[in-house]
Amino acid sequence: MSDARLVLRIGQHSEAGIKAENQDSLGARYPEGDALTLKGVAVVIADGVSASASGREAAEACVKGFLHDYYSTPESWSVEHAAGRVLGALNRWLHGRGHTLHGDGRGMVCTFSGVIFKSNTAYVLHVGDSRVWLLRGGELEALTRDHHASVGPNHHALTRAMGIEPHVEIDVCRVDLQPGDRLLLSTDGVHEYLSRDRLIRLAGQEEPQQAAQNLVAAALANHSPDNLSAQVVAVDHLPAEDLDAHYRRLTALPFPPPLLPGQNLDGYEIVRELHSSRRTQVYLARTCSGGNNAGEAGGLVVIKTPSPNYVDDAAYIDRFLTESWVARRINSPHVVRFLDPPEHRQCLYCVTEYIQGPTLRQWMQDHPRPPLNLVRDLLQQIARGLRALHRLEMIHQDLKPENILIDNDGTVKLIDLGAVRIRGIEQIDTPWQSDGYLGTESYAAPECLEGSLATPASDRYSLGVIAYEMITGELPYPEPPTPSRRQRLKYRSARQSHEDLPLWLDACLEKAVALKPESRYPALSEFLRDLVHPNPRLLTFRHSPMVERVPAQSWRLLAVLSLMLNGAMLLWILF
Repeated sequence: MSDARLVLRIGQHSEAGIKAENQDSLGARYPEGDALTLKGVAVVIADGVSASASGREAAEACVKGFLHDYYSTPESWSVEHAAGRVLGALNRWLHGRGHTLHGDGRGMVCTFSGVIFKSNTAYVLHVGDSRVWLLRGGELEALTRDHHASVGPNHHALTRAMGIEPHVEIDVCRVDLQPGDRLLLSTDGVHEYLSRDRLIRLAGQEEPQQAAQNLVAAALANHSPDNLSAQVVAVDHLPAEDLDAHYRRLTALPFPPPLLPGQNLDGYEIVRELHSSRRTQVYLARTCSGGNNAGEAGGLVVIKTPSPNYVDDAAYIDRFLTESWVARRINSPHVVRFLDPPEHRQCLYCVTEYIQGPTLRQWMQDHPRPPLNLVRDLLQQIARGLRALHRLEMIHQDLKPENILIDNDGTVKLIDLGAVRIRGIEQIDTPWQSDGYLGTESYAAPECLEGSLATPASDRYSLGVIAYEMITGELPYPEPPTPSRRQRLKYRSARQSHEDLPLWLDACLEKAVALKPESRYPALSEFLRDLVHPNPRLLTFRHSPMVERVPAQSWRLLAVLSLMLNGAMLLWILF
């Protein structure tokens, strides 16, 4: 099959059974276009707890709320993060609503199980005693465990469910999918009254809708006293494709040739080249009147074009396109704004606002000893730009003075988003290896240089290095913290080049650039606060007992030297 999309068939059925009211709820959402790729297909089921005063309303609220709110989360978020945020909010609403209507935490309670099918992976979300199963090759595997405890013969009580407490723990697991797989979601009214062999035989029927109906009918015929609901999802095709197919789509637009001043490109007049590197060319351009391009006529913009060196590199082209995808999803005055290119452009390029002003590198050269209040102001603005990325589960990965601009009004803007790591995009399979860490060695966190994936802590390290350099004009370590050097590197006190710097501020910088991620600031806000307000706790380490400051290996050496010295003294006394 040449179709590169995820193709599923979904069947679902629910009945009240012998009960007067059906407190089960189920649903699915199968989006089209980019949403199918970026968010996936959602299939969810919920069972209102019978002891709950409003179990049916709770189950319906969970199913409808999740299917709506999950697809409203940022496309850059990972499935786990997006689903966790949505379910956490739904749980708090159920708990609060239950108290409001019924006076206690049992008012609106239900189980919840769901599967997000994204790319070649199924993400299973679960709380309660509904279940998710994987049927593969005639074998049935339970992907969830029941959250209940025995309270007597043949009696169980839920220990975890939606709405019981203000906070809920959701079980999450991933399953690598294969064509032909089937996933079954069921409430206890179905799976408690069918044997494993019967589940396998009925769920494996050709048409998922008929399979779901037959599962419910069989459990009802087997004297199930509960509501009954089942969903069957058949995995018909996965979005795996060969490199050639993906490359043809990426190269639908040709690379532009080198652009010269005065040349017109889709209604943009090239003014001059601003920057050129092995990977990209950057031009200043003016929008022409009567064109179909973005921006007002006569306005200045920046055009960034890919380097011809990478015309046959699909991973490079994919990252070039991703940069504009990232920027269009960020709304911050401290991140460069990308403009929509003409609808019918001739070749591949991106357009951004023109920021008139120096890079932070140029600014530092012009201000070798800047006032601390000015340094703090610039760092706060950089941090706001980073926060805008981190909220969307994006990591800049290449934060350095060359990638920070300061406009004529003093506003800081982060530029060059080509190295940004996006959690949501990483969950989409691509037919090539990722480029790994793309940052600059001198500003890269040690864990990234060792091959670990970048995290917000890595960006915070880079910001700490920039803060140190703005104040001292130097870097906090004499060499980049590569794996071969890391063990022998020692923080260089900022007071060596800035004698009047307060001890507490030097300690703040030391914590910001700690080589171990767990030793750094856990949040940008804490770093920014300690840059302004003295934190006496930062000086504790510097005045702690020697036994806490000297590594264990050094103590062994000291013990050996002490023993040798004592032995020499004893020999001298005796002889």
